[in-house]
Amino acid sequence: MLTIVAFGGVGKTSLVVEWMARQSAANWPGFECVFDWSFYSQGTREQGAASADTFIAAALEFFGDADLARSNVSPWDKGARLAQLVAQRRTLLVLDGLEPLQHPPGPLSGQLKDPALATLLRGLAQRNPGLCLVTTRERVAELAPFRDTTAPEWELQHLSIPAGIELLKTLGVRGSEREFQRLVGDVAGHALTLNLLGRYLSKAHQGDIRRHDRVKFEKADAKIQGGHAFKTMMAYEKWLAAGGEDGARQLAVLRLLGLFDRPADAGCLAALRREPPIASLTEPLVGLAEDDWNLTLSSLADCGLVSVQSDRTAIDTHPLIREYFAKQLREKNPEAWSSAHRRLYEHLKDSMKDKPQPTLEDLQPLYQAVAHGCQARLHQQACDEVYFARIARGNEAYAVKKLGAFGSELGVVACFFEQPWTRVSASLSLPGQAWLLNAAAFRLRALGRLNEALDPVRAGMELAAKRKDWKNASTGACNLSELELTLGELSAAVRDAEQSVAFADRSGNWDIQIISRSTLADPLHQAGQHADALAHFREAEKLQAENQPEYPLLYSLRGFEYCDLLLAEPERAAWLCSLQPETKNLQIETAVNACRGVEQRAAQTLKWAEAAYEASLLDIALHHLTLGRASLCRGILDDSKSEQAKAIQTAHQQLTAAVDGLRRAGTMDHLPRGLLSRAWLRFLGGDPSTGSTSSPQAGSGQALDGARADLDEAWEIAERGPMRLHMADIHLHRARLFRDKESLAKAAELIKQCGYWRRKEELADAEEAAKQW
Repeated sequence: MLTIVAFGGVGKTSLVVEWMARQSAANWPGFECVFDWSFYSQGTREQGAASADTFIAAALEFFGDADLARSNVSPWDKGARLAQLVAQRRTLLVLDGLEPLQHPPGPLSGQLKDPALATLLRGLAQRNPGLCLVTTRERVAELAPFRDTTAPEWELQHLSIPAGIELLKTLGVRGSEREFQRLVGDVAGHALTLNLLGRYLSKAHQGDIRRHDRVKFEKADAKIQGGHAFKTMMAYEKWLAAGGEDGARQLAVLRLLGLFDRPADAGCLAALRREPPIASLTEPLVGLAEDDWNLTLSSLADCGLVSVQSDRTAIDTHPLIREYFAKQLREKNPEAWSSAHRRLYEHLKDSMKDKPQPTLEDLQPLYQAVAHGCQARLHQQACDEVYFARIARGNEAYAVKKLGAFGSELGVVACFFEQPWTRVSASLSLPGQAWLLNAAAFRLRALGRLNEALDPVRAGMELAAKRKDWKNASTGACNLSELELTLGELSAAVRDAEQSVAFADRSGNWDIQIISRSTLADPLHQAGQHADALAHFREAEKLQAENQPEYPLLYSLRGFEYCDLLLAEPERAAWLCSLQPETKNLQIETAVNACRGVEQRAAQTLKWAEAAYEASLLDIALHHLTLGRASLCRGILDDSKSEQAKAIQTAHQQLTAAVDGLRRAGTMDHLPRGLLSRAWLRFLGGDPSTGSTSSPQAGSGQALDGARADLDEAWEIAERGPMRLHMADIHLHRARLFRDKESLAKAAELIKQCGYWRRKEELADAEEAAKQW
């Protein structure tokens, strides 16, 4: 893998295109297949919600897994599978312009926003017989561990004085050597600027280098991406404006290209050129004969300002050129900007024919329609007519649930925000704003961007409270508390859960009163406040029995969390037995009975979940996990060898179902729980695939490898969030299973940082046992 890093306009893409042309002419020596992709929506502005979904889907199809491409499998799994497919052959994979998918300079500088792409690049850095070539303006943070080995990085510098002079002379510029040197120095060797400037001088001033004084470089800020290039474009703009009819046509085309964040396809350009003309924008192009249109494009191409695809289906320009003319049009002629985007919105939504089962590619015109509609200030219309009705298909959430297109979905939701991810456009209805805040949070969470998801959840809660919509305010506070808990922010999780209870009580809705009390009980439990947590769970279950007598037990996620508390002491006892088998005491019988009680609860709630009209994959998987955990503890603690064997066998069946179910449910927050329990089981040799045993001692070497694999996978998931409570648990499991003092120290540090005092006694037990390691 090779990453080429440089500012916009330095020549990254040109370098790669030239190299690829030479490789193609030589029939791609050393490569068995070639796949290249350009992430078009780049530019100097921050792209808050760019997506790699389309690339991942196209690449999966190209490399032979079309079914996965069209599935709703998690982005991490898609990225891992694509890395595997790419590495099966000596492949040349070119990814041009990665920066829209990276976080800008700051705390997360260079990190990839898309988990599928991050997983792909990490996988190829670890194993790839071919070459993956990446260009970007920001260093790729995920590749930092591999920079000195399998994924070197080249920082492309500006052109040297001799190289800059040679480029200008090639473009037909004439002058003295001293004038050449001064001009290249004035623009700091910026390749795009020199290319545009050379063509400008050649076209407008017969190549006379002395006329470069028309471009005011002294006012350009070289630290701003495109600073010198923008000054050259300003000179072009003035020259074209004074160029009569031909110049007016060329200038109109450049302004139209500023409306797009990707190559402008012929259909969209034709719609813009139709009658009636858009005032102060398309008059020079309306009614233009095809020959004159083609001549206009050729003139722009000769200036290096545009590139036209060979079949003339699309026209593109450099991102900095697109950015410049977009800014000019938006600021100097906002009415034309809005009218043009409205024209594109109407064209794209009307040209897309709905299909029963559209692919992600099929939906692209609708995604683009929403983006243009929002630029035209048609937020409500674009939301109702296109996004909700045709992309989401109402409450079906088609693109998310059927295609797993979380990145594309986040991109389209971002269009409705004035300030990602806290302020939705005020032109939307209040219910619409609340819905979009929730949609943004859900998609950010699904992409593993948990810290970013806090903002829309909090904003949605505050909006509901402002409207005195206490039920939704309570739901929002519950969601916020759950997210904070996942991130290991226990104090905040307790605080917002308490707020949720207050909102729920004001609502008078018994269902949300149950949910809010259970939500409060969970962070209290994780914070070590066992008695308070138990009281809230019991209060919630009492309300449950009163209002749903046919379901007298807490079920679903609430039931799982209650069982988690009930298993706390038995699990501590089981760990003590694993750490020091000779420490069995009189409390063992109590712990075993507690396990049996939890098993009875979970068996009942599992029946309810499986019998539900729309069975929840997550609920079913969580109940299997509870059953597996309880059986595992009982198998470790029970004195009867026969009971041990039966319990371990049950644990294997239930934990297998739990892990498989959590994968199918696609909820990464909970999967580490299942992997941790299965790692413990595997370590003990309780996985028949590695040689089953009912002994609470370490299993075979193969079993230990299985345990390590589960811990490694759990860590990879938890680290993304970061899910700090899971991270602490993984360190603690690794320490206790493999007598790893370093992991024990890391677990202790995280437990103290988070106030994760639910693990206080378990940590103390492990530290005591570690004295003998």
